[in-house]
Amino acid sequence: MPALLVFPITIIGFDGTNVFAWGLLLVIFARLFFMGSKLLNGIAAAIVTASLLSLLIHQWTSVSDFTAQEAEVITTATLQLDPNDMRINGDLVTGEALLQSEGKEEKVYFYYTIETEEEKFDWEQQRFPQRIVATVELEEPEAERNLYQFDFGDYLNAKSIYWVVTVEAIESRSEERSFWSWPSNIRRSIILMLEKLPAVQTTDYIQTMLFNQSHALAGDTLDAYRGIGLLHLFSISGMHIQLLLSQLRFILLRMKVSHETTDKLLVVFLIAYGVLTGWGIGVFRAICTHFILLMGKITGRRVEAKDAFALTVMIAVFYNPLLIYSASFQLSYLLAGVLYFIAPVSSEWKMNGLLKDICLTALMTLASFPVVAYHFFEVSWLGIFVNVIFSFCFSWLLFPLFWLLFFVVLFSPETPLLGLLCAVSDKLLSLLEIFARAAADLDFARLITGRPPALYFALVWIALILLLLSVEKKQRDIRILCFLMAAVGLFSFAHQLNPSGKVVMLDVGQGDAILIITPFHHRVILIDTGGMLTFEKEAWQARETATTAGEKLVSIIKAEGVKKLDKVFLTHADQDHVGSLGELAEGLPIDAVYFPKGAEGNAAFAAVLLELQSQHQVGLFPLLGKVDLEIDADFIFHILAPLAPGEGGNEDSLVIQTSIGGLDWLFTGDLGEEGEDLLMRTYPDLKTDILKIGHHGSATSSSEGFLNHVQPELALISVGKQNRYGHPDAEILERLESRNITIFRTDRQGAIHFRYGSGETEWRTILENKK
Repeated sequence: MPALLVFPITIIGFDGTNVFAWGLLLVIFARLFFMGSKLLNGIAAAIVTASLLSLLIHQWTSVSDFTAQEAEVITTATLQLDPNDMRINGDLVTGEALLQSEGKEEKVYFYYTIETEEEKFDWEQQRFPQRIVATVELEEPEAERNLYQFDFGDYLNAKSIYWVVTVEAIESRSEERSFWSWPSNIRRSIILMLEKLPAVQTTDYIQTMLFNQSHALAGDTLDAYRGIGLLHLFSISGMHIQLLLSQLRFILLRMKVSHETTDKLLVVFLIAYGVLTGWGIGVFRAICTHFILLMGKITGRRVEAKDAFALTVMIAVFYNPLLIYSASFQLSYLLAGVLYFIAPVSSEWKMNGLLKDICLTALMTLASFPVVAYHFFEVSWLGIFVNVIFSFCFSWLLFPLFWLLFFVVLFSPETPLLGLLCAVSDKLLSLLEIFARAAADLDFARLITGRPPALYFALVWIALILLLLSVEKKQRDIRILCFLMAAVGLFSFAHQLNPSGKVVMLDVGQGDAILIITPFHHRVILIDTGGMLTFEKEAWQARETATTAGEKLVSIIKAEGVKKLDKVFLTHADQDHVGSLGELAEGLPIDAVYFPKGAEGNAAFAAVLLELQSQHQVGLFPLLGKVDLEIDADFIFHILAPLAPGEGGNEDSLVIQTSIGGLDWLFTGDLGEEGEDLLMRTYPDLKTDILKIGHHGSATSSSEGFLNHVQPELALISVGKQNRYGHPDAEILERLESRNITIFRTDRQGAIHFRYGSGETEWRTILENKK
């Protein structure tokens, strides 16, 4: 109980206005007061004092040694790189490094583009830390540009990294060989040794699960596991530590090693293993907990597992209070805590092993529900059942097989047995991945929640705490289950209870994607899907992306609580407007897709449309101008152009006029001056309040005559930051500013949100409104 104090104290330290943290703090204090234990109250006072002290130390130390002015003038610096902290992805090297300049040093995150294939091979084979002198450019980490998405700036700040460094040219490079570099060398040597396994798939899993190489597994594989509630099985869990310790203890005891010596050897092993794996979140939790338990046995002071876990929680939070905001920490420690909490009770359940496992995984799935929903915006109830299957496969089949493969490749890499073991492992992993992907694709198993207001999270947490307390007290109270079901139901449909509507110009880089949500989520419309522009590279330069443009788009839309798209309008066939359509259909149900007639003549676009129709049963509707589409009652899309079939190019763009929130809106796709002239001649009385600027602010659009004709008060420009095309053009910006037209642009302000309802409207830009 006292250990829980670190969480509200830490949250209040970062956000003193957090009502729920204050409430939790008061509840814990009240509980301790009524228990009337002087010992517990003393421990609680010590924990509060230590928490406040750790927060003060964190605030004092969480500041860059370099001022903004100093960082701006740094052009040459020394970087110390550990190959274990680097990732080589195609022709890009990224990772953490220690930057030294002007007598100061600080941890940074760096990017370096490899110039040749030979240089790439050299980087891949490095075993020792590197010291490079390079021409560099420093800039602050960028915050997330869309609502509720992964914030790279916050992620780096939590690791005390305040600058991103672009290495423009390397002047010299040398190895750092010292006594302190040998653990890094050993770890890197192990990783390189594992890459010699004749099975890429098995190698990726061993590196990820046993040696904390979080980037080794493919992004789509992790997405599939997350989609069925199994993300905690991987680097965040540390679940293999217990299995490994049990196996080592069994071997040592069978070798006639005494219990006392065995415990001491296991302590040494835990420390060595932590050093070799880099102390990942789940690994640290498992190692620290078992270390405390073993030290208790060695010193003759028996420690309860709950107490060891509580000490581990406090040590982790005291070391870095910002850890509590990461999904990895929350899932790893929450699920481990639930297991420690209910383990004594579950051991007394009178039921067969399979049913007991299902009940335990059901509790785990429920406990993780608010955390998974908060970070990933959807939850799968399949986790209740598949957790049993995967836990068995990894615990009793794959983890022992992984360790066996490790020792075989370490001591006898030429044995024919290695190929056989790899074949067995790859087959098992392939079957599990096929099952995971198939289960993740089941729409009925996915519950899209978005991120509702804090009140709904509070209701679910209260219901879960009551449920866990009833389990601990061996009570069967149907009222608690009913309360939990009601809380989860309200949570899942909270967005559908929102009387406000919104229009969001999503930040999809150099592309367009505009999301329209009517009040109570009655209708959801998307205009264009964005898409990643690709440029031809050699095979060795090709980079794998952890999240594709389409996957990111789906995540952004799900964060709004959108469960399906009623209509998707594609203004024309360019990749930056339709490139994410296929992945969008994979992630969300789509009722109908509209596009300018003639665009289906584009071969690449036609292939995507065919896939939509055959695999997802999406209705396809080509459009021409002078057509009105009823989206909802009193909500009409007036299709103004194109007036004749085209080829899906810029001048063939769909032009949509509508009224939202009491304002007139005009969406023009990539329409150029030629199309604008035709629009003015066809619709001489066309006026608008909000204009989506054509072609990302290119000089070929938004002519003087067109702006004078439609007379907008506000302009929206969807454009990529520092794009290679120089959009938006300075001349276009000058035209808008000379007419006193308010400008919103995604490259500087991130996603643009317009909220309306109850007679009120509000504009919000993500980067400028970020707290």
